[in-house]
Amino acid sequence: MSTASENIVEYQKKFGLQLKKIRHTKGMSQLDLASYCNLEKTSISRIENGRTNTTLKTMVILSTALEVELKDLFDF
Repeated sequence: MSTASENIVEYQKKFGLQLKKIRHTKGMSQLDLASYCNLEKTSISRIENGRTNTTLKTMVILSTALEVELKDLFDF
C-alpha cells in the first residue's frame, strides 16, 4: 500500500510528463514556455521532472500559455 506522499510524488511526475508532452506538441522550448509564463526556465524543468508541487495558479498560467484546457494537463 502506498502512502499519500508517494501518491503525490507519482502525480507530480505524471503531471510533469504530460506538460512536457504538450509543450513538445506545441513546438515550444522550456525557455519559450517559461518566458510566456513569467517563470524561470529551471521552474519549468522542475515541474516537468516532477520535483516540485505546482500551484493551481501556475497550472492555469501553463494551460493558458499552451492554449489547452486545464484538464488536458491531467490527461495521463
